Amino acid sequence: MKRILVADDMPTVIEQAKDIMGLRYEILTAESGTELMEKAKSQAPDVILLDMYMDGEMSEDILSKLKADPETKKIPVIITASDASVMTISRYYTLGAADFVKKPFLENIVFRRIDSVCALKDDGHYDLI
Repeated sequence: MKRILVADDMPTVIEQAKDIMGLRYEILTAESGTELMEKAKSQAPDVILLDMYMDGEMSEDILSKLKADPETKKIPVIITASDASVMTISRYYTLGAADFVKKPFLENIVFRRIDSVCALKDDGHYDLI
């Protein structure tokens, strides 16, 4: 079972992620950038879902830290947000995001994004994620 780390500061989003994805994946959670970094290193998730608007922290900075750290740089990060411009999404791709998924999560969309990213990672295509 794939291990997904969901980083969001909204308890309702964390619960929705557990409800939608919990039967298909092992769900880990983090409510801050510090907690995310700790769990990314200690729990070795297959994918991280990172909220674009973490309270008090810039997810761009969190993503940059993940990609700069040798222990976490190969963990694919899917950015989540309820709304984002094409330019914003493009900026996150430039910073190293593997994909983007809109909230609230829809089962078939979030599964497809996670499964696609995991398949690329499992095949060693880190240059594509």
